[in-house]
Amino acid sequence: MPSLPDGRRVALPQTLPRLDLHPLWAMLRSRLLWILLTVLIVVGGLTAWVALDERWYVYREDVHFNGLSYLSADELWQAAAIDGWQIFWIDGEAVRQRLLQNPYVADAQVHITALLTKITVDITEVRPVALWETDAGIRWLRDDGLALEPRGATPPGLLQIYDPPAEATLPSAARGAAIDPAVLASAQALANRLPGVTPLRYNALVGLNFRLPDQPYWVYWGDGEDVEKKLANLAAAETLLQSGEVEGAVIDVRFERPYIK
Repeated sequence: MPSLPDGRRVALPQTLPRLDLHPLWAMLRSRLLWILLTVLIVVGGLTAWVALDERWYVYREDVHFNGLSYLSADELWQAAAIDGWQIFWIDGEAVRQRLLQNPYVADAQVHITALLTKITVDITEVRPVALWETDAGIRWLRDDGLALEPRGATPPGLLQIYDPPAEATLPSAARGAAIDPAVLASAQALANRLPGVTPLRYNALVGLNFRLPDQPYWVYWGDGEDVEKKLANLAAAETLLQSGEVEGAVIDVRFERPYIK
């Protein structure tokens, strides 16, 4: 601190530090900065537009279901569970999985056109592979054995399984809710090899059984295993019966050799 001639000290005025604005000015003049700001403004505006504009939200009239004959588009719309969803948030595979929970839907292909806010769903309806007649009525059978209440017209010429007490029920299912897939596969294999045997019958004691077409003989078939051996046993039994060597009304082919009684 300097001093006067008389010895007194005098404080000099303090100067403020100089603020260098050149870096700030250079940044404001940067083309990259203005490009980034423009992009942020545009993105923000688009985000707000998409979030607030009703045209990007999905409603019933925006979804179309193809391939329906007995299913209702409204019931599938409810199952899809996308009412009021923003189109860009919809997962097509998740929608497909929800639709497949309907037991009458065999497949569903979901096509999303986001820019038009349009969804098209191609539905493959379940077609029964057989009919299961129980005391509860006639049920459609899916290829996995699930039993369904008939809807719409039943296709003609289906394999029929007559089982009043529903003894062929899948062990883990409620009675009459699903047929044992092994029984269904057995019946299909038998019907393929011996056309005309339908309707087949089933009971827990002898399994599948049927009357031979145009013959007075009843056949105990059992399960679907050893189809070739059973066919050979059946042919041998028919030869014996027709030659008069044996008599009987029932041919049992479930064992190593045929039994006639």
